[in-house]
Amino acid sequence: MIDTTPIRIIRAFSVSPLHSQAIYHAIAEAYTPDTPDTICLVQPAKPYICIGYHQDAQHELDLTRVADLGLEVIRRQVGGGAVYLDANQVFVQWIFSPNSLPRSIEARYQLFIEPIVATYQELGIPAQMRPINDIQVNGHKIGGCGAARIGNAEVLVSSFMFDIDLNTMASVLHVDTEKMRDKLYQNLQEYVTCITRELELPPEPERVLETYLTKVSNLLERPILPTEYLTVDEHTQLIATERTMSDENWTNGGGGRRIAGLTIKNDVTMHHAVYKAAGGLIRWVLFLDGREILDASLEGDFTVYPLDAPLKLATAIIGEQLDLLLGDRWNHLYNEIIEDAPGISSDDLKQPLERIMTELTR
Repeated sequence: MIDTTPIRIIRAFSVSPLHSQAIYHAIAEAYTPDTPDTICLVQPAKPYICIGYHQDAQHELDLTRVADLGLEVIRRQVGGGAVYLDANQVFVQWIFSPNSLPRSIEARYQLFIEPIVATYQELGIPAQMRPINDIQVNGHKIGGCGAARIGNAEVLVSSFMFDIDLNTMASVLHVDTEKMRDKLYQNLQEYVTCITRELELPPEPERVLETYLTKVSNLLERPILPTEYLTVDEHTQLIATERTMSDENWTNGGGGRRIAGLTIKNDVTMHHAVYKAAGGLIRWVLFLDGREILDASLEGDFTVYPLDAPLKLATAIIGEQLDLLLGDRWNHLYNEIIEDAPGISSDDLKQPLERIMTELTR
């Protein structure tokens, strides 16, 4: 049966950084079968840094620079990478019933991105989807999107990029040397674009959003409700969610990772390796006694279902012999724990472990 129920729209403009992330989490966490499919259109009043659920802020950010700039760091329950966000972006956040979306995450990305691309095209920007979850204009990235299951709802998030401060973005990301930071800034300049770069006369945000909502209504063949507000239960949940997301233990804690941190003794060595897959960066940190895994952490900017899969996978390999793990045992664990990971195969997740094994055999 075709779903013809209206889609609720909630607008939250000039809100705090915390509110801009907590609102879609709260709606999802308060979700019931009676909750309508909801699209939040959100604009933060102040700049901040948002890190992905599976990331370690110390690995991703120059925290001294972040503090000097007075920027908040907020961890979201959605995968992907660290991003600098400010009032020059309007976030698009879908909180939908699982029954309203395709089963696979990649198909969800396609559905979610289609009206964003169509909006850009109507404005005169030749945007296209770049699998798995990016939006590009002539080879330049103008946006990406993330997905997660939060509570009983399915969440998809992206933004309309009106402008972007690439200098600040480059300055807050962790790099080993200033030369690398200069290279990072140059790469951002060459690879990232926005509406103000693409159009001589950029449209007002309201025109962009109205065009977007029309595209969504036409694509899904569902009416769009006028702007509404949170229910009492959602507002109560929002207060609780903001409290959780502002807690340092949440921001600096494991997120979807197991935090590996044994004391290094004579027979214990720490190893780490990274691998860039189509679906994102994968980083393993292992503490080994010989080849026995004493502790482990899996992190990165990927998307994976369920959200706690990296935690479960890292926990599952503790006590394993690394060389034995890399055979059939690995595929068994992957198939048992991972429901879906767009652009991240079993072999991709194993690549850093194999690199560590190679180091051990040299």
